[in-house]
Amino acid sequence: MAKMSKDYAVPALDKAITILNALAEADSMNITEIHSRLQIPKSSTFVIMNTLERHNFVARSEDGKYRLGYGLFRLGMSFGNNIDLRTMAQPFLRELVQGTPYTGHLAVLHDRQAVYIHKEEGGGFVRFATSIGQSVPLHLSGVGKSLLSGFGDDDIVRMFADEPPVKLTEKSLNSVDELLEEIHFIREHGYIIEDEQMEQGIRCVGAPIYGNEGRVIASISITALSRDLPAVKFQTIGEQAKEAAKRISDRISI
Repeated sequence: MAKMSKDYAVPALDKAITILNALAEADSMNITEIHSRLQIPKSSTFVIMNTLERHNFVARSEDGKYRLGYGLFRLGMSFGNNIDLRTMAQPFLRELVQGTPYTGHLAVLHDRQAVYIHKEEGGGFVRFATSIGQSVPLHLSGVGKSLLSGFGDDDIVRMFADEPPVKLTEKSLNSVDELLEEIHFIREHGYIIEDEQMEQGIRCVGAPIYGNEGRVIASISITALSRDLPAVKFQTIGEQAKEAAKRISDRISI
């Protein structure tokens, strides 16, 4: 049997990886800029970029420039999940809800849904009917919106272009513009309040968790009855959730 050469490569795949690495450095480029910088023929570049865009590995803006897309973000999060995220997050999530009537959740992104991978009960009598492996909408849940905060605005718009946000209660978001307002709030304050958007009488506070490269890889949330989480506590509990998420992020980065 002939020995396979270590230098064997698929030319188109090699070019695609080269382009992705260049976009990671340059933030965004159009077809002409990619051709000029990487010396890849324009015809090949066009085909490669169309393929990458179809798989959401790149996203094209209105001015024709490409940048990294949420498909790569999802893969990065999957890699981040391979570290023992649950073990790292558990003590901080437990401390966050200990002695409270709240329930804590840890979630990751999967197939455009936020999926719970860990749950911590507080000391309340109410037990929320959530479970490990359960998925919740990105645009309504505290964990979901926290995960979305790692995406660019254009990516978020594209995610909901063909499937407008679904309303579950009277307080559910009505549009992508409203969703973006909440995403901007998370980026500025480090946490988000979900006020009965998924279920009447239930409130959540979510916060993003960051990986080694400063990307959002997971999120946590506190779930509570509205009566146990009045508006006057939003900022205090939000800061606590933000601090817990930061401590988890710091531990991951060690």
